[in-house]
Amino acid sequence: RVYNSPSPSPQFHTPLPANASQIPSSFSAVMFWKLPSISASSPVEAVLDKENYTLEELLDEEEIIQECKALNSRLINFLRDRAQVEQLLRYIIEEPPIDAENKRVFKFPFMACEIFTCEIDVILKTLVDEEELMNLLFSFLEPDRSHSTLLAGYFSKVVVCLMIRKTAQLISYVQ
Repeated sequence: RVYNSPSPSPQFHTPLPANASQIPSSFSAVMFWKLPSISASSPVEAVLDKENYTLEELLDEEEIIQECKALNSRLINFLRDRAQVEQLLRYIIEEPPIDAENKRVFKFPFMACEIFTCEIDVILKTLVDEEELMNLLFSFLEPDRSHSTLLAGYFSKVVVCLMIRKTAQLISYVQ
């Protein structure tokens, strides 16, 4: 059998009208996603817009990881603060109280781990540049402390992230 090659596909290019040069310069096409009435700010932005907000309010928002990956500067500037990095670490290395809410037991440690593993340089830099924070992270390994396998997994993910992204600083700390 002989197969004929398909005929060339039709061209769907529409040439500019002859009078295109007569379009007024004040005319501007606006994309539908640029219209203020249609675009919605994220729930994370809504928290950041508040006068006072907490790390926990941000961790409670499902979109926080997407916003971190999108390098939301307002969010990252908040999260890179030493106090916030310390609290994120505490969610990963400290067992929650027995009567803690499910958010504190499961969601906040997960979100904290995910924030670190987004590999945002300034957040990781805050961690590795502060010996006290590194001591806090590695206090997880103290023999008199027992931990859930859940937190052990989060701890190991953060350490692996540091091994990959901040190798020299991690080796320097361990030595």
